[in-house]
Amino acid sequence: MQHEMKLPDLATTGSAVKIVRWLREPGDVVRRGEALLEIETDKAAMEVEATVDGQLAALCAAVGDEVVTGDLIALIETVGESARVETRSDRRGPSATATRGAPSDLLGVSTAAAASRARSSDTGGMFARNRQAARQPTPGASHAPQTELTLSPAQRITARRLQASKQTVPHFYVERSACADTLLARRKASTEPSLLWDAFFAQAVSRALVAFPRIACRFAEDRLEPVASEAIGVAVDLQGDLYVVALDAPATRSVEELSRDLRASVDALRRGNPEARRLRPGRITISNLGSTGIERFTAIVNPPEAAILAIGAIRPVVVPRGEVIAVEQRVTLTLSVDHRVVSGRYASEFLAAVVDALEKP
Repeated sequence: MQHEMKLPDLATTGSAVKIVRWLREPGDVVRRGEALLEIETDKAAMEVEATVDGQLAALCAAVGDEVVTGDLIALIETVGESARVETRSDRRGPSATATRGAPSDLLGVSTAAAASRARSSDTGGMFARNRQAARQPTPGASHAPQTELTLSPAQRITARRLQASKQTVPHFYVERSACADTLLARRKASTEPSLLWDAFFAQAVSRALVAFPRIACRFAEDRLEPVASEAIGVAVDLQGDLYVVALDAPATRSVEELSRDLRASVDALRRGNPEARRLRPGRITISNLGSTGIERFTAIVNPPEAAILAIGAIRPVVVPRGEVIAVEQRVTLTLSVDHRVVSGRYASEFLAAVVDALEKP
């Protein structure tokens, strides 16, 4: 008997995911719970496990395809049923059961899955409408041909996820500035060259979360679920593709060690290491645009997390100290928060704790 394996709910907020590679081939015997394929979300890669024991009869989605929850991705001939489960060495040509129960095109992709992907694509959505509007001639404008820019699979998934976040998560924002003189002094005094600024901020955020654990909870309809992780996520932009690197337990580790780990993770991403893209839960994400000269910005919460901290550039600012005017190096921090998880006061006190951790000698 053939089992139709469909893409399970992977908590990707309804977004499509990309198939990176199949870990088994048609004819292989698979066991329930073993890794069957690898997929890529907007910021990470993860494995999908087989849901039954049996022989993999057919792949209904190809590498590079985008699928959503409920799409048919494989057919598995279950063990002990009327059809004999063969090993790959038993086969003498295509399996007679490979296409039973699911009409397929010449590439072996089921029409049901293809139709679902077509429905989940942006051909009829906001982006398509924007492209159609862009093609319409503007009165009085020249009619020079325009070239469309093609988004990568990661960029398309990111666009859908962030659009869903903005539409479904009730954001609010709180902002404070911190004196960065202590950070500059610590960086200068270190024997390790070029400590990464993100390491300082990840450490401060992790320490502040000790007193404000609710920030790290997830909204789950009628309850809040704490995250079983001590990691802090760091947003990384590699040639326009966004990823999140997870730094483990920054509160208890040195800035030097965090900097080394962060560099190693980014290097692994550049090399295309699939392990570096695996989805890892984090308590909160930080996003730093200070190197671009941006003084302040607001970031979009990355579901299922409840908050994200946006970090601007460190710059000299004139500040009053009693009757004296002084110049300090300061940085602006903007916290975007899911209002279903915490109140404005709680978020403000958490951000004040982050500032205290940054300014502490």
